[in-house]
Amino acid sequence: LTGKTARERAVIHMMQRRAEQGVMEAVGAYFHHATPGLGALELYQNKEWGMKQHERALSGMQYFNGVLATQPFAAGENFSVADITLFVGLSFADFAKIAIPPDCTALLAWRARMAKRTSMGSTGS
Repeated sequence: LTGKTARERAVIHMMQRRAEQGVMEAVGAYFHHATPGLGALELYQNKEWGMKQHERALSGMQYFNGVLATQPFAAGENFSVADITLFVGLSFADFAKIAIPPDCTALLAWRARMAKRTSMGSTGS
């Protein structure tokens, strides 16, 4: 899941961070700032910031669509922790009602493949 060689480990770590920042964290910021979020627990909300994060999440999805158009997994030829992070980030996007753009065909196909994995079965949609 984390790579065998130093290069594999570096690429997996890099792609995991891109999935965290470009999808998961962007969706989280959108959810907390541009939606009712957690209701009364939210002490401060900035809708403009939240909407910018919505755009960032869509941009992250477009980025991974490009990546997955050229390779089978988020960090290369093998399933890794980067795939898990991206898959969970997309599940959070579903919860926050941020749809994967329909033109992200490689990302949608990857997600369908990941959802069929036994290890991902209970978290996917």
